[in-house]
Amino acid sequence: MARIGAAAATRHLLSLGHERIAHLAGPAGHQHATDRRDGYTRALVEAGRKVDPDLIVEGTFDERSGLEGTQALLARGTKLTAIFAANDPMACGALLALYRRGIRVPQDVSLVGFDDQPYSAYATPPLTTVRQPTLEMGAAAVKMLMAALAAESWRPPVFRTELVVRDSTAEAPRGLR
Repeated sequence: MARIGAAAATRHLLSLGHERIAHLAGPAGHQHATDRRDGYTRALVEAGRKVDPDLIVEGTFDERSGLEGTQALLARGTKLTAIFAANDPMACGALLALYRRGIRVPQDVSLVGFDDQPYSAYATPPLTTVRQPTLEMGAAAVKMLMAALAAESWRPPVFRTELVVRDSTAEAPRGLR
């Protein structure tokens, strides 16, 4: 599910003409981080784009790592027109780093998060993100635990993600596509 959502987020940026899309990844070895990074790379490869390791920065799924990862990209002069963050807290950290450098979202750099946290709709600008059915996922986890305690088999439902397009994405700036 996370892989599909990450691919959808990356395809959205590609559809807007972005070619230099950075990825603020979660921690190596974390399944959600791996799935989101795989979705990002799969969408790039399917679109005939090269995966540039210089555009990928590993973080820890928190605001500070989004801030520091974006600062690191900018400090080394990495050319980018968009950022796909592995979750909304990292996207908020990225938003702060961009703001501090006078880089406008989405006019200069588009930004996409993941999870659709409640505050994402109220960020400035409102954050484009991937929504997961968190309540349904939590209920399924409880059912799975109950089935395990009762020594019953249980098959989890298939969850779907949804790209929620808000104001943090726009067409890539001309000349930087």
